[in-house]
Amino acid sequence: MIYKIEDIFNKLEYCIQNDLPFSHIRFGDGGIKYIHSIIYRDFSQLIGIIKKEGIPNQQVVEIMDLWGYYARRADFIDTPEVYFTGQFWPRIKKVGKPISYETEQKLRMWKDLYARAEIFNENYCNPESNCLMILRLENKKNILDIMKDRKVCMITAMPSIKKIFPAVDIVKIVGQWKNQYKNSYKQVKETIIKNAKKYDFWMVAAGELGRLYSGLIKEYGGRTIDIGFIIEYWLEGMLHPRFDLFIKPNPDNKLELVLTEEGKKYEEYI
Repeated sequence: MIYKIEDIFNKLEYCIQNDLPFSHIRFGDGGIKYIHSIIYRDFSQLIGIIKKEGIPNQQVVEIMDLWGYYARRADFIDTPEVYFTGQFWPRIKKVGKPISYETEQKLRMWKDLYARAEIFNENYCNPESNCLMILRLENKKNILDIMKDRKVCMITAMPSIKKIFPAVDIVKIVGQWKNQYKNSYKQVKETIIKNAKKYDFWMVAAGELGRLYSGLIKEYGGRTIDIGFIIEYWLEGMLHPRFDLFIKPNPDNKLELVLTEEGKKYEEYI
């Protein structure tokens, strides 16, 4: 089943109120490509990913195994299936330009790739659930409403987000191309182990390694949302061109998004 954003929020708030662990983990096309490159020994693709994300060669398979371990225990994981049901907008590069044939084929293989990585979980959500969480929809909460008066920590390479959310604590990581596993992973893991339950929930924006942080947070009793590139949107106001036809900044609150007329066609499924 593919759950709506409201379902994710309801479960998160229930877990906050009852001090229960919770995790929301997204793999997106980046995770799909990583798994595919390992299973099908596509080393040129794999090298590009691990250099960008700072994953050591000798840890490549171990990290995929940990993805599976944490995904099996997650409350929600994403599925690319939404792009092929007609109940959500298509996955494109930008208006008028589809994703490559190779990427589409990998996304369509998601069930097989998840199974090979031992990612088993029936509670699916939208891969774009991070941006859907900041939509302002009539009579519905968004993540800004959930954050209000709550104790929140963000794991991000953009600590300047604290200018926008001064009450939020920050765990800083290095950014892409800066060897995150070597330079951040151990320290972040130690911080999570000590502080997982200190917050109402965490927000993780940490690329491919972020799924490990999300898994650890739940394992140590905390709650976490995979917010991804939304940190960049909040700071820079820029969205990927693939969203241009469907969502746009809320003119009443630059931290939120609203649906375009084209996007509203899918509102009942979000």
